Amino acid sequence: MTTAVQPSAAPAKAAPAGAAAAPSAYPFPVGVYESCVNDYDQSKLQTAAAQQMPLHNISPTGWLRGVWYMFDMAVTGQATNSVTFSKDNPWSVIQKFVFYDLGGREVIGPIGGYDLMCINKFGAYFAVGDPRADATFAATIGTGATAGSFSFILWMPLEVVLRDSLGTVQNESKPGWKTEIWMDSQANTYNQVPSVMGTLRVRAYVESYTEPESAAPSGRPYSQTPPLPGTLQYWRSENYGLPAGSSNYDLINGIGFPIRNVLYKLIRTSTGLRSDGDTDWPDPATLTYGNVTLFQRAKALWNTRIGRDFGFTGNSGQTMAGLSGTGTTGSVADSPLSHENGVYPVYNTKDFSKDPGDELRYKYTQTMVNTVYRISGNWGGGSNADTLYALTNWIKPSNSDYYSLLPQ
Repeated sequence: MTTAVQPSAAPAKAAPAGAAAAPSAYPFPVGVYESCVNDYDQSKLQTAAAQQMPLHNISPTGWLRGVWYMFDMAVTGQATNSVTFSKDNPWSVIQKFVFYDLGGREVIGPIGGYDLMCINKFGAYFAVGDPRADATFAATIGTGATAGSFSFILWMPLEVVLRDSLGTVQNESKPGWKTEIWMDSQANTYNQVPSVMGTLRVRAYVESYTEPESAAPSGRPYSQTPPLPGTLQYWRSENYGLPAGSSNYDLINGIGFPIRNVLYKLIRTSTGLRSDGDTDWPDPATLTYGNVTLFQRAKALWNTRIGRDFGFTGNSGQTMAGLSGTGTTGSVADSPLSHENGVYPVYNTKDFSKDPGDELRYKYTQTMVNTVYRISGNWGGGSNADTLYALTNWIKPSNSDYYSLLPQ
């Protein structure tokens, strides 16, 4: 049997000598517009128990960058109590916050409101990320009729770096991306509660990029997607009980991926206070990556580095001897642009300039599945048991290649 021979394809014609190459596409987000729309507005009366707010199913908007969540507690008719806040108030009104992907998997959370506040403060998404320093932050104390009212705004981040919009996700369907929020009880929201229950209003404003046009008027095309579409950043929390004395803890979340931030938080187990955890923080603390010592850092030096990098102006209430020998006291912790009691962030977001968030992603800690990322020290001053929390921020590249995240 004879097999017919198929004719070979004609060879491609070579480009004429001197012909210009096709122009490369403008990088995303050139050719798009920024969009911000109100997508959620729900209110609920606070009670003596935690309550779930209606689920926020995020409406299709193009390319999702993140969501602003506004929390306003309105108290009216308060009369008999002298209302005060302490510990993690008023952020603690958020008992649980979870952001889910299209498959219902947790991307951010489950975390509480205080942790989401710390993500804003230390996550390196803004020049000034401290929500307490916002012009709109308010918390009313005392005996007045509106005592117990408060307002704050928190950002839920997806976009990692503004320069090239890495981490922005396609948002084309509903139901799709969604957020679950639980309001905590009145007792867990205040130190001294108001004499009446307040009403919590939650609003969401969705920040997005529009879909790009195909090309500029010159004919040069626009990139239709951010770099590595499908790449996500995660924020997850874990905790471990530490006995008094020398001990260590090996990180679990984010291992196997590039780590962008780890926010450590220490709480004394017996009191539940971060202020006591701050007292119990090891001095020095040591962070190791496998057999490599990343640092051995005195507590005062760690706080100094945080303050200089993030623009904090308070000295955490430490008493200092002045030139005359008189003691002077600066602003206290847990106040605007100041140290957070018990919170010690490790941030890998500084490699392009001196400011966190100006990052080329060169300094992310690249981990493997068997990497040991360990913090150690003498906890609790040798006499107090503590609980260590680690809130980890890592990047999952869509192609599983860390080096593809770097500028080409």
